Amino acid sequence: MHFLIIKLYVFMKPKYLLKIIVASIAVALIAGCRQVLDTPSYGFYNESEILKTETDANGLLLGAYSEMTKRNWNLFHNCYWIVIDFDNDHVVGPNWAMGTIGSGAFQGFWGMDRVWSGLFSIVNRCNQVLEKVPAMSIDETVKNNVLGEAQALRAWAYFTLVRMYGELPLRPKSMEADPAVKVPRSPIGEVYKFIVSDLKTAIPKLLPKGHPKGGGVGRLNKPAAHAILAHVYLTMASGNQKGISISVRGGKETDNTAKKYTQSGVAGYETFDSQEYFKKSRAASDSIIKGNSGGSFDLAPYPDVFSKAQINGTEALWYLQFKAGTDVINNMSLWYNTTDPKLGYGGWVWVSNNFYDSFEETDLRALKGIKHQFIADGPAPYFYPQRDAAKYAWTWNDMPARYLNRAFLTKYFDVSNSALQETDGSFFLERFANVLLMFAEAENEVNGPTAAAYDALNRVRRRSKASEAPPAMTQEEFRSFVLEERGKELAQECTRKFDLLRRDIYLQVMNAIAIDQENNVKSRSKKHLLYPIPQSDIDASNKAVVQNPGW
Repeated sequence: MHFLIIKLYVFMKPKYLLKIIVASIAVALIAGCRQVLDTPSYGFYNESEILKTETDANGLLLGAYSEMTKRNWNLFHNCYWIVIDFDNDHVVGPNWAMGTIGSGAFQGFWGMDRVWSGLFSIVNRCNQVLEKVPAMSIDETVKNNVLGEAQALRAWAYFTLVRMYGELPLRPKSMEADPAVKVPRSPIGEVYKFIVSDLKTAIPKLLPKGHPKGGGVGRLNKPAAHAILAHVYLTMASGNQKGISISVRGGKETDNTAKKYTQSGVAGYETFDSQEYFKKSRAASDSIIKGNSGGSFDLAPYPDVFSKAQINGTEALWYLQFKAGTDVINNMSLWYNTTDPKLGYGGWVWVSNNFYDSFEETDLRALKGIKHQFIADGPAPYFYPQRDAAKYAWTWNDMPARYLNRAFLTKYFDVSNSALQETDGSFFLERFANVLLMFAEAENEVNGPTAAAYDALNRVRRRSKASEAPPAMTQEEFRSFVLEERGKELAQECTRKFDLLRRDIYLQVMNAIAIDQENNVKSRSKKHLLYPIPQSDIDASNKAVVQNPGW
């Protein structure tokens, strides 16, 4: 089955008896598992009496995973994808939905602080695993895998944090082991050193995909950690490219021409050797492509890759799966889907006309991956899948329906019950298409647009029946083409803003739009390169943690 009943372990300081607050909660376990952890309830025991079995070790680890999926609004239940995905050049929605994060008023969003706290909760729970599990007398293979998962998950949390907030307080120990609050922010280079070290230490411990002693489907494994490492290296490499050019299509609603921008480099990334890290990203991606990372992967048919039935298919490296009827749910379908007649509302996030118009006529990511909605006469919604049907739809007064034409991506449509506000849509964190595009980008930066770079890029395009990438592109043209392809392939998967940031073109791209088609403010200033740190954490640190500039 695809969910787990787990126990959450919360530790007090070692000198006291340990009180375990046992909460039987259904968690998605990052896509769930094929087994149910059925551990007995615990009362007041010390650690040596409780942490004895493989089930106990896994239960402790699942407490870290649960921070990503539980119904507390912090991360993937709601706030994570709003904070990250509502702030890019492709997303559109009404002002009431986009008036805070989507318009640059980050501190105006009620859930802004929850992403910081949720990610650091993952860090703390991973630290608990790394402190408690080594002393357990359990199967060494299982033990090492649990420890590897904890390190890889901690690395992912810090990787997300450093891209959002820049310099960070590094906490290699849990709050129980080291309750110090005056922990200053470490330089970005030190944070990445910590992330890379965690991943490189975790990978040898982690088991291959499908190993019987592994954590099960959806949990971190060896190839998933390789994918995260490739992503980390790619970010480090591209963040310190200076003087290179890249073109992005977009701007005002009626302007979809390509505009050339020049990278100056991301602040804090100056010490990274760009070529060295592109080579490392290429190697990590290539190991997955060639099946040398602990699993065999391929592209799934489009759009089956996003269906509930196929979510754990050949393309999946790491994903979140939720369970309808439990507290492990999200409301992505409510926001990203068209208005559901059974629910009567929803459908608040769609893609811009410029983005939609960038797809070729034959591209399945437009033909099957986008669904239109318009209001023809009165409140009744009408739906159709045809690419340009809205151009031929007319209302009672012979006005074209374009003014209410909305292009919704269908990635989060397949849920158990679309009439519910919160349901069980799945979410990819790393998938094989991203690996291919990371390889294509890194190969181009190292060797230019080689046959290998073209092959990786065209594998993604062939799957969606788009035309082959133009032959004989220059390195700059290929770089720009890959960035655009990433935007199309990974839309609404919380990657676009991070891509613009690491390429040092976020401000330029957003300011070229200024005001979007729904009259939301897209103009941004330097303060928007980083998110604001919660004031409560600054105060709790006795000012050891300082706020990001401009907030």
